[in-house]
Amino acid sequence: MNRKTISILILFLFLSFYSCIFAQTPGTSGDPLVTKSYLDFAAKLREVEIKSGSTITAENGAVLVVMSGQLKLELKKGGMVIDLTNGRKLSSNSTLQVFHLIMVPDGSLCSFKATKDTRLMAMGINDDAE
Repeated sequence: MNRKTISILILFLFLSFYSCIFAQTPGTSGDPLVTKSYLDFAAKLREVEIKSGSTITAENGAVLVVMSGQLKLELKKGGMVIDLTNGRKLSSNSTLQVFHLIMVPDGSLCSFKATKDTRLMAMGINDDAE
């Protein structure tokens, strides 16, 4: 190949590469700044207030952070809850620490009883307090 052919080939490759990189405009549906899956996740995270003495149940995959107050864990047979902040399993009747990320794995049956008026950020919590 001669120099002219190589130069034209390199120019063609450069322009093709350049057009692929800038084909999408940032912030459009083709190249979003925030993904829909993230928004769906964030929209499910909400603040829940629980009165003292009330009990709430957790769905599989529930995630919660106690912001204030006090919650006591009540595990059903075979249930498990994980304190992701400490990296350990929680036992039944343990009190959840404030500002710790708590997760209820799939297949776990548990509920939480408020021993004080409690506020938490949660996803996957049935807040129809009993």
